[in-house]
Amino acid sequence: MDSVSRVLITGGGGMLAWDVARAVREALPGATLAVLARPQLDIAQPDSVRSAFQEVRPQIVFNCAAYTNVDGAETQRLAAEQANAEGVGLLAEACRASAARLIHFSTDQVFNGLSSVPYTEEDAAAPCNFYAQTKLAGEAFALSGPDNLVLRVQWLYGERKDRFTPLRTKEVFNAFEDQFGSPTWTREIAAILLPLLKRGANGLFHFAYDDYASWAQVFAFAKESWNLPVKLVPTATAAAKLPAARPRFSVLSNRKLCQALGFSGMGSWKRPLGEFLKQAQSRT
Repeated sequence: MDSVSRVLITGGGGMLAWDVARAVREALPGATLAVLARPQLDIAQPDSVRSAFQEVRPQIVFNCAAYTNVDGAETQRLAAEQANAEGVGLLAEACRASAARLIHFSTDQVFNGLSSVPYTEEDAAAPCNFYAQTKLAGEAFALSGPDNLVLRVQWLYGERKDRFTPLRTKEVFNAFEDQFGSPTWTREIAAILLPLLKRGANGLFHFAYDDYASWAQVFAFAKESWNLPVKLVPTATAAAKLPAARPRFSVLSNRKLCQALGFSGMGSWKRPLGEFLKQAQSRT
């Protein structure tokens, strides 16, 4: 890792790319870093990928580009498939041709949510919506390279996507009481990537905390942290009549990740969320 001098990050306009770029700058201050948004690099277009690789000549590629509208994917299927599957295939092919490593991000939604125990990397995937189908296909493309790494993540929040600000402006807020997982700060994901690579990790990993909660419990934590008057209404997912199905229990096991990093655990989701909420409050 210390010899890495050229890094490419796709999806440059998104919150995950924002934090990955910051982590790379801190860990590899002498490296040339190209953070390209879709106008500069459309991963679903072969010519665009070829041009970017010729210009940057990356040794590591962090693919943060994705179609993330879960409900939209049910009707915008071509766009979702191009961004989440075909584009990953093009990146994997380009990385293979240039001896670069690909780090790709996937989702907890590749599981159907029918389990009652945290999902491990060895558990069989069973996507519950079209978005998850495309993400699972993208995983296969990424894992075709033996040195590549895929990290499944869930319930992301960050500076570019603050899920909790609506609590400040609404009198009533509905929150799902029957979806369980862990809210995840993109900054914490970014922080473990380079240490993970330095330890020679490759293949499939889950990022998760040691505990989990429902969305209703997560928003109750935020409401209390900010001491807000908003009324929280626990809501069943079925009542929302969403176009795409959601897994009810998509809790991920972090055992493999902790072993790779030499950690005894990842702690509670409350620790990073509490810090994030304090920072967000100080900016208002």
